[in-house]
Amino acid sequence: FGSSFGPRHSSRTAGGDLCGSRGSSTPPFGVSEALPALLSPLRHASMSGDIPVPEGQEGSEWFDPKAVGRGRELSRAHYFAYESRDLAIDGASTVDSYRYLDLNGDWKFKWSPQTTGAPENFHQPTFDVSAWGTMPVPGNWELNGHGFPIYTNIIYSFLTEPPFVKYRGKDPTYNPTGAYRREFDVPAAWIDEGLEVFLHIGAATCGCRVWVNGAELGFSTDSKMPTEFKMTPHIRRGSNTLAVEVRCWAAGAYLEDQDMWWLAGITRDVFAFARPVQYVRDVEVRAGADGLLEVEAEIALASRPLPAGLTLRCELYSRGREAPEPEPKARGFFPFWCTAPAPSQDSRMVCAFALPITARTGDVAVAKGKQLCPDVRLWSAEEPNLYTLVLSLQRSASESSDVDEALRVSVGFRTVEIRQGRLLLNGRALTIRGVNRHEHDPNTGHVISRSSMLEDVRMMKANNFNAVRCSHYPNDPFWYELCNEYGLYVVGEANIESHGCGFEWDKTLGNDTLWGEAHMARVTRFVERDKNHPCILFWSLANEAGNGINHHRTFMWLKSRDQTRVVQYEHARLEPTWATDTIETIDNNTDMFVPMYPSHVKLEKYAALYEGSPRSLPLVMVEYAHAMGNSLGGFQDYWDVIYRHGVLQGGFIWDWVDQGILTQKGGKSFFAYGGDFGGEGTPSDGNFCINGLVRPDRTPGPLLYEAKKVQQPVHFEAVSLADGRIRVLNRYDFASLAHLDFSWSLTADGVEIQRGALPQQSAAAGLAVEVTVPLPARPWSRLLPAAAGARLGTRSCCCEYHLTVYAQRRDSAFGGLLPAGHQEAWEQFALGADSATIPSPEIRTNPDAVVSQDAELITIAAGSVVASVAKSSGCLKSLSFGGQQLFAKPLVPNFWRPVTDNDYGANLQKFMASWRNAGLEASVVGQPSVESKGAAAVISVRLGIGALAEMALSYEVSAQGVRVTASFEPSSASTATSGSTVFLRSAATEKTIDVEGTNVRARWGDIGDWQQLTISAEGASPGAPLKHGDKVALEAVTGRTAAALVVHGIVPSARGTGPGKQGDPVWAAGTPSKKAVWKLLRVAGEGQVGKGDEVKFEALDGSGRQLAIASAEGSLAATTTASSAKAAVWKIEFQEAAPPPRVGLRGRLVEGFEDVTWLGRGPHEAYVDRQSSARVGLWSAPILEQTVKYVRPQENGNKLETRWMALERQGDSQPGLLIAACASEAPGGGLGMQCHRYNLDDFDGPEDKDQQKVRHAGELEQQLETDFCIDAAQMGVGGIDSWGSRPLPKHMIPMNRRYTWSFWLRPFSLNEVPPEERSWALAGLARAS
Repeated sequence: FGSSFGPRHSSRTAGGDLCGSRGSSTPPFGVSEALPALLSPLRHASMSGDIPVPEGQEGSEWFDPKAVGRGRELSRAHYFAYESRDLAIDGASTVDSYRYLDLNGDWKFKWSPQTTGAPENFHQPTFDVSAWGTMPVPGNWELNGHGFPIYTNIIYSFLTEPPFVKYRGKDPTYNPTGAYRREFDVPAAWIDEGLEVFLHIGAATCGCRVWVNGAELGFSTDSKMPTEFKMTPHIRRGSNTLAVEVRCWAAGAYLEDQDMWWLAGITRDVFAFARPVQYVRDVEVRAGADGLLEVEAEIALASRPLPAGLTLRCELYSRGREAPEPEPKARGFFPFWCTAPAPSQDSRMVCAFALPITARTGDVAVAKGKQLCPDVRLWSAEEPNLYTLVLSLQRSASESSDVDEALRVSVGFRTVEIRQGRLLLNGRALTIRGVNRHEHDPNTGHVISRSSMLEDVRMMKANNFNAVRCSHYPNDPFWYELCNEYGLYVVGEANIESHGCGFEWDKTLGNDTLWGEAHMARVTRFVERDKNHPCILFWSLANEAGNGINHHRTFMWLKSRDQTRVVQYEHARLEPTWATDTIETIDNNTDMFVPMYPSHVKLEKYAALYEGSPRSLPLVMVEYAHAMGNSLGGFQDYWDVIYRHGVLQGGFIWDWVDQGILTQKGGKSFFAYGGDFGGEGTPSDGNFCINGLVRPDRTPGPLLYEAKKVQQPVHFEAVSLADGRIRVLNRYDFASLAHLDFSWSLTADGVEIQRGALPQQSAAAGLAVEVTVPLPARPWSRLLPAAAGARLGTRSCCCEYHLTVYAQRRDSAFGGLLPAGHQEAWEQFALGADSATIPSPEIRTNPDAVVSQDAELITIAAGSVVASVAKSSGCLKSLSFGGQQLFAKPLVPNFWRPVTDNDYGANLQKFMASWRNAGLEASVVGQPSVESKGAAAVISVRLGIGALAEMALSYEVSAQGVRVTASFEPSSASTATSGSTVFLRSAATEKTIDVEGTNVRARWGDIGDWQQLTISAEGASPGAPLKHGDKVALEAVTGRTAAALVVHGIVPSARGTGPGKQGDPVWAAGTPSKKAVWKLLRVAGEGQVGKGDEVKFEALDGSGRQLAIASAEGSLAATTTASSAKAAVWKIEFQEAAPPPRVGLRGRLVEGFEDVTWLGRGPHEAYVDRQSSARVGLWSAPILEQTVKYVRPQENGNKLETRWMALERQGDSQPGLLIAACASEAPGGGLGMQCHRYNLDDFDGPEDKDQQKVRHAGELEQQLETDFCIDAAQMGVGGIDSWGSRPLPKHMIPMNRRYTWSFWLRPFSLNEVPPEERSWALAGLARAS
């Protein structure tokens, strides 16, 4: 263990030739040799240790890590056993069987905020519960009026003192407990026939004790696994009393620290079922790509003789694509109990064989056999061919024999293996287009309906996903049946996460033998339950649970137990934490390298090392592209890297659904997140649970559209666009292109002018074929409708043309889940205009522009257009047309965007803070100038953007409107500014201050991330120049969590606590409040602090202490006796200044604007690093629909590469406003534009995200006015993670680039323009000059 990453992994395959024959119980190579070499240091904890035991927890099995369960049946594969073979074959619902009794519904319920509050003896039938309330089963307490939801990501809701629980909030004894009671009648036939009776509890958080008729059945832990108890000795005819005690938190909760809501209750189905005295206790089915079907079964004998001739008959049927019903036939969430669908009417029996049964002991018999099934259709996500195996326990091998019970199991023939450094399915390398999925419903929490699960599967298949990771626990069994049926590769994961304990070897529970039984029980139980699902290709040991002996033991058990699947663990590394850009040291307990949130750089590094090695581990990102808020930037870049290297085999996006809870407050409905519930002191990690591709109610959005486009399995590449030649690349893993229809469309300025079909293709997976699109001959302007010619005139030759090709499913697929015509893939190609020469504008006779001035404004009137520029600000203050004012607020420079979640995570709201108000605070340099040009007049002005940049604006006003030309030029970084990032280099040692944790030292000569310090002056705006004598705060990033960067102030200790003459130590431990601690002193005296200046930092407490080098090792101290004259002198250094998040202008229109039409990318928002899914077109929609309501308001709604955008009012008598980019001066062929019927400032948040004014999209107030933005550039939204990574460098705004852009503001009226000509009329206006 712990050896360096290398070729040893090649011996561990799933179903491969190096692991022995399939089904062998021989441990995989390397395990037996490794057994003595246990990890060191090994943690041996004690239950008591130095931690005081809370009252009522000492000696309780609830708080004993070794007490994982008592009295419960062994875990087994999930199936329901019918009383007849016909019911099993016919696909009967469990409610059609008399051996099934539904116990869901309203139970009597008593909730207590403490574990000691459960009524004593409530489980006794004589206990009066008539005054109790009720609780739905399944149901979460907190969403049914008891307690409150708590969301945390890393920390527990209770103090980290394993195994005991002490709530972090105001009342440390808070640990809700629920007492359940219900009466039920046992069917008389169960007793008359002497059947064994069992209770099934699908899931209970975080554990339960169960009684029937006052007799205790047992105790169970693991919130996401079913528990079954035998009730036979305790039931009676007629009414029976069932009682369950559920506790919110116990020792088991330490292994359930997943990134989700803490919700308690019985969350899956409860029912009773009956079996014969001798019954099939468990069955395992293995089916390989070679057609070999293997069946092993265990028969419970109940200490009775094995009947002569008792046989297990196996019948394998083919079946069609019928879908399981989305809703139950009776009350309950899955009355079929997720059993395999029945064979279809056109199915056939593939084979039948009988397995003899052999007694092993008085209680156990076994049956085992295999059958080669020729010509079977293999299972994959693309072609999920399933068979139904019906197993009948009968008195003889004859088909007509009496049957004691019968069950059915889904069978998919497939082989999973790792060979020569590649993950293979059925011999072909897989590409994992996956997503992580939590079980979450905005109304019912962790109680998930069948219809919700089916909708998730439908949406995943419709959006080009082929895999899902069940993060981070075993899911409802019906989920796996759906994945079997419709084709999704599944990572089955144990319910283990102990993130809050830390990952260091001496802290993690994964390396603590006291928790060994709990780890092993959770892994073995879920594997035994889910072992028969063909969709599960991967077993996952845990998530973010450290590494250590417990994970090595579960890994070894799994490799011995199941050699038909791959075993993975993201934390199988030697380092406690993972890195974004560097490759960790991979440990032995994983078959694949499954990193979390690697950067594109890290992927390239891995590929460079291992692409050619046949003994490398395939890389599949277990979590990547953190989809929090406005995110998924750089997703196309990820897949460009993946497609370049075979060893990179995809990954699982984090994650599927925003975990918001639908809430109402103040008459408004919104999705709540952490911090919205509970009183003061309630632990919370804010909105970090809001990181899904879809909203909590499964509403899709731009992130999902981007994922679909980038992951599409058919790619199109230009060969020769002039000749219409396109290469079509089949990136399916198995399917040919024969099931698709191909078509093409030619558009002019976004309007389709011709379309057609392409020949059918049959290229096999991985191959490409060239097709020729039969484009018409040029000029294409002849194909334009008459209205276009009339409105565009001579400029019709300047239309932009685009070719779009599509691939659509010819027939419905996956049992009708995807309809015929479903779009699988598309691509768009720019073809250019008919003519590269832009015709001269038509000669018009326009009235002269008249200029007037007063003390405040310069006003130009030209025809119906009147525009005014404010002398004090240089901004366009008003614009009217025909006497009707269009502007409600001036058009002002804008260098800020509402902070995204990724911005917050990377601390950009601080790093870029100097730009937040830079546009509003811009000052006019000199005096505005006015130049008359007859029919037009031009106002020019220069603005100073603090010390950051200069901006030039000119407004050319004519009867056609206002042409705005802007240029932005950053200043050279020579002056240090408040809020900026600096490096402090010692004048004595030439070493730079660096921060590691709380330690502040000057050790290294280089500069990098950990040497960055933020310096902020008291009372100064961000971006203001720093000056001699400023009172300042120094801050540093001291670390990062999986949710945010950690920032602390650099402060001296209290005077007199230091080590004598060396002074008082300095560390990074101050509260990050920007409270001034130091006085900044420029060695040269008065003036602004510039790059390279020497400065000192003097404590503000009047002690005279200065920040100085205190030792040869570079430690720092606040001292009055520096060791040398230069020991307290620091050189200010900085790289380029913080760039702005955007460069543009913003304004507000008067009320009444309702609709928008634009030519550019759409129909949804797009950003420079998330634009693949937004194609160029002509789009129209209400303005209200242009706001993307991310659960937490933030930057949204950007229209990238917009040629023009027309904002219209209702009623043709009201003028609209056309914003048209001047093509010759628009970066990238268009400008970024936005329009909202909400105040842009309401999307924004302050430096502290938790203090945001409008915290939920549902709380946004519509306004009558329309806010709009016109941008030359905006940085990308990023998407590697949400706690430190910025957008890729190429998606940032460089501070050494000058931007110049120009656009028209054209008031217009489309009075009497026919509807079919309106878009061409707008295009004509946009091209009119």
